[in-house]
Amino acid sequence: MSARRNPDGDSALWRQLVVEAKCVVKRLIAPRGTPVDPPASPYLVVPVLGQSNAFGMGLGLDLDGPDKPHPRVHQWAMCGPSKGTAVLAVDPLLHEIPSKGVGFGTTFAKHLADATGRSVLLIPGARGDTSFTPKNGYTWDPADTRTRVNLYRRAVSEIDAVLARYPGSEVPVILWHQGETDVPLMAGSVYQAKLDFMINDLRSRYGDKLPVLLGQMVPEEMELSHKDYSAVNAVHADTPNRLARTAFIPGSRNCVNGGADRHYNAAGQRQMGHDMWAAYQRMCGDRLAEYAID
Repeated sequence: MSARRNPDGDSALWRQLVVEAKCVVKRLIAPRGTPVDPPASPYLVVPVLGQSNAFGMGLGLDLDGPDKPHPRVHQWAMCGPSKGTAVLAVDPLLHEIPSKGVGFGTTFAKHLADATGRSVLLIPGARGDTSFTPKNGYTWDPADTRTRVNLYRRAVSEIDAVLARYPGSEVPVILWHQGETDVPLMAGSVYQAKLDFMINDLRSRYGDKLPVLLGQMVPEEMELSHKDYSAVNAVHADTPNRLARTAFIPGSRNCVNGGADRHYNAAGQRQMGHDMWAAYQRMCGDRLAEYAID
């Protein structure tokens, strides 16, 4: 008798193949980004990493209002005809497949650009339904050398490519939002070890005091789901007690897309970006002064 499939684990192989085929199509039809001129000063490079809320699922895009592009906020296109180039950062961002809606990265980047007078280059490196636990051929675990796609290693490869392309650029912060997929698959203690290992590995690459901002999973999702989010949420909330120069950013209530889609909506994503910025200002005011153009 075959073992019952874990409904939160790998999908059936046929379904994985269908999803991957759809991803191929999405990459092929991804829009071309708006080209940008190289900045006069080196970029401040801001990776946006994690799963669906980092990817950007917020409904309520308003490109004539709060989501209007900022001329000094760019993105490193990860798919489509502009892949591997810097283009204007416009939600939905060009992750390894095009995003679906508003994310928090653009709001944060606008604050950073305005505060420093510098150009900011987002690296949109998130993918929905991904975890440290290998799932459907993807993992965020830096130590995993067997899973088909290591999203962490892909992200650092793109960061390194940007830093090589634009000498003098630096990574002032990492924006991280992830954990939902690991909730039913990994004990909190294991999740903590893997999260801390990832943060320490990022710091070994991009500076031992590299700040990391961790967004909270959606409050309504944690309350209404049949899964127990408490352990992973506690790991996120406790991270500043374990690791210096990290911050936990609580999520806004009543800011979901609605119904069964309990991702942050556009308002919730923007608020997460504002709150990440406020946390960064409190934690890294000294660095902001260093980054600013006189």
